[in-house]
This record gives sequence, structure tokens and C-alpha cells, in this order.
Amino acid sequence: MFQITGLDFTVSPELFASLQNRGIELNLSAGRRLMHRLRFPFVLIVTCDRAEVVAEGHVPPETLERALQLNPLSVSHCRYSFEDDGTHLFLLSSGIISPLFGEDTIQGQLREGAEAAALIGSSSSHLDKLFNMSVAFSKRIHTQYKVRVFDKTVIEEVKRQCEGKRDVLVIGSGMLARETASCLVQNHTVKMTLRDVNKTFLIPPSVIPVPYERRVEEAGNADVIISASSGLYHTLTLEDLEKLDGKLIFDLSSPPDIPDASGVIRIADLEVEEPEKERMISIVEKEAREEVASYHSWLEKASSMDDITATAEDVAYETLRRLSSVISSLQLDDKKENGLRLSIVDSVRKSYIAKVLQKRKG
Repeated sequence: MFQITGLDFTVSPELFASLQNRGIELNLSAGRRLMHRLRFPFVLIVTCDRAEVVAEGHVPPETLERALQLNPLSVSHCRYSFEDDGTHLFLLSSGIISPLFGEDTIQGQLREGAEAAALIGSSSSHLDKLFNMSVAFSKRIHTQYKVRVFDKTVIEEVKRQCEGKRDVLVIGSGMLARETASCLVQNHTVKMTLRDVNKTFLIPPSVIPVPYERRVEEAGNADVIISASSGLYHTLTLEDLEKLDGKLIFDLSSPPDIPDASGVIRIADLEVEEPEKERMISIVEKEAREEVASYHSWLEKASSMDDITATAEDVAYETLRRLSSVISSLQLDDKKENGLRLSIVDSVRKSYIAKVLQKRKG
């Protein structure tokens, strides 16, 4: 069993803003701080909506928060933790538990976390295998199925509630936004925002394109505002909403495009069934259970047999953990330090395997 300790960015826009777009450097710096406090293998991942430590032991939430240089008191409401047999990582990799349902960018974020853990020596053969299988699972699922689905039941209910209104503004140009605009343009005057003027081909027939930067101005002229972007930032602020009092406002995005405010209608408020999404969740969960069973089968074989490779991997990581402070004291630049760490892991792994094979032959 693994221990998952995490922070939910969707609860705090400020937390999201402070940890985004920092790449593998955040995994490396925070991972090194975690190593000072933890004496067991772990991998730190930072995605668009969460920071998680997947560990072979219990990680107190304060330890993760301090490693990320956050004030535990200010982010305590974002915490979560649970035990997991590996299922969580497979579901996470597929995108079905992400706010942006069915996203596949998570693959790169999982790889970054695993690579950083390997560089600092915090991983293990068990965690390496779990992360490699999870990324491969995500690639296979997204190749075999169209995971990022949406239900037309949502659009039909929005259409019903828009009856009697004339002007509609759709914020966003992704698939959901385009389908919504196409449906409503039959009975309404519909405008749709576009960030890139070179992509007017995305605009459905009879829908009027407007620059994204003019969304607040255009919202003031519309009877209905529908935000359906696939971005991670708010399209309208609370200050913007104050100017739009009395208008019909829908937020069809996940994560939300619009802050919590009275009168904003979200998908959950529509109370419609989402059969396509439920069907995809069922498919992925079934596939994930089979993948977890395969992972546990590997674990059993690795523990019951004299698995030289897995043991060599663990010895190499343990050696790197013990040498971590010495390596840091050399004050090498990042490229040289990372190269040294990889060389140590590779050399110890090869040396261990060579020695074991030599003894067996002798």
C-alpha cells in the first residue's frame, strides 16, 4: 500500500497560481526538502490541480507544505490524504478524476515527478514501476478511447433555459464551446470569443467571432453569458460579475471559469444525467483494475524471486540518498549535478548486478 498526501489546488486559486508553470525544478527543490524529513521512498507530483506525494510511508501534510514553501496554516483547508493500492495513480493518469475531464497533459507531469525522484534518489523500484505503468496506461487509454467526452444533455438543458433570450455570448473556443454555440445559434444571436485571430475556422457557421480580450465588454451587451473554456484561469472575475447583475450566466467549465457567486449556474446545478461521461468512467475504471492487478502480480514476483534488477535499483537509490548532502555541498550547476546523480545511480546498479552474477558463477 502507498500513502497519498496532497493539496487540492481547486480549493484555492491563490495556491494554484503560486505553484503553476514551475516545471521539474519545483519537483527537484521540494523533493530535496522532503528528503531531509523522510526516510522512505517517495515521488512528488505537481499537476494542474494538485500536489501529491506518493510514498511508501506516512507523510504529514505539514511536511509536504513546508517542502513547497507554503504556510501550513494558510493551506490547511486544501489537504487530503489516504491509503492506496496503486489504483489512484492509474485513474489520475487517465484524466477522469481531473477537473478538466479526460485531459492527457497529466502524462508529462507524472513523468516529470518520476524523473525528479530518480535524480534526487527518493524513488524505488516499486514506485518506478508504478509510474511507468501509469504513464503507459494513460497513453493506451487515450489511444483506444476518446476519453475527453461531454454530454449533449448539458447543452440541451442550457438551450431550454435560454428560451426567450436573444443575445448569447459563449466564452471559449474548445469543443464544448463550439457545440454549445452551434446548438444555440439556431434560435439566438450568438457570439463566441477567440484568443487567436488566425483560428477563425473554429467558429461554427452563423456564429460571430469576437476577441477574447473583449469578453467583459461583450458580456455587458448579451442577455446570456456561457463560459465554456478549457483554460485554467477565471474568464470573469467577481468585479466583472457585479457589472453583469441580472443576466443569465452559465459556467460549463471544469475547473470553473467563474468564481463562486450568486446566480452563476454550473453543470451540477442543471441536474441532468451525463451518460457519456459515466460510460467513460466505467470503462477506464475497469481497465485500471486490470492494470492494478498486473502491477500487484509484478510485486509478488519481485518479492518472491531473487529479482536482481529491482534490488539493484533500490540499492542505487539508497546510495544516492546517502550521498545527497555530499553532492549538494559540491555546489555544481544543475546540469553537472543531475549528470553526477544519474551516473551514480547507473554505476551502482551495474556494479551490484555484476557482483551478484560474479558470485553466482563462482
